[in-house]
Amino acid sequence: MLAKLEMILEGEEIDYRNSSNLQGVLMERIDTEYAEILHEQRLNPYSQYLIKNENQYIWCIQTLNEEAYEQMIQKMISQDFSEFQIKNKKSAIRITEKKLNIQKKANLMEQFYEEPGKKYYNIEFMTPTSFKRNGQYQIFPDLSLIYRSLMKKYSASTEELDMYDEDTLEQLVENSEITRYKLQSIGFPMEGITIPAYKGNITVKMKGNDTISRYARLLFSFGEYSGVGIKSAIGMGAMKCFDRKK
Repeated sequence: MLAKLEMILEGEEIDYRNSSNLQGVLMERIDTEYAEILHEQRLNPYSQYLIKNENQYIWCIQTLNEEAYEQMIQKMISQDFSEFQIKNKKSAIRITEKKLNIQKKANLMEQFYEEPGKKYYNIEFMTPTSFKRNGQYQIFPDLSLIYRSLMKKYSASTEELDMYDEDTLEQLVENSEITRYKLQSIGFPMEGITIPAYKGNITVKMKGNDTISRYARLLFSFGEYSGVGIKSAIGMGAMKCFDRKK
């Protein structure tokens, strides 16, 4: 199952630079044993990020399987969690509203089999997004890195399906291209360092057969919950996919 919890925040000391500290708030709410399990995993079964929408700050926590949902989101929707304090900040942050959305992974597969693919997909990188290759940060969208990241995150989220396959990845890369982009370079602060990243929009054109387009849509839709690239557990790589006409 896929789940997304949106919490509207009020407070004087909120901005996206607090994103990595919000992970600390989340870790304080969950059981110590589960926190240790998460620490041992290479790819986390959750993502979280902070965005500003129409003068409102929204903290989003997303989980990729039922265990993560029970251990994390259920702890956050508890009525006793109505405010918190960010590390090294003086004032409390209030939670004024919570909204929960749950979707079955089977719904993504149903869409894959039942709905034809699109010719174009618009992707918005809502928070700073980056990848690392050969020890270097990649601060421009690379479809090979995007697809690879999403395939590996999907595979790590379930024991039922191994989504990662080199041949499929090659087909996706060969049969799609970025045709438009509106991006800005931006740094993501974390524990005294700044990670080079980008945010903004790209348009991906699908050139292959319908199956390839459906596969890309499946990955992009999953990415709305998993995030893409590095550090999605601390606020990076939040993405959404929408039709070109929108």
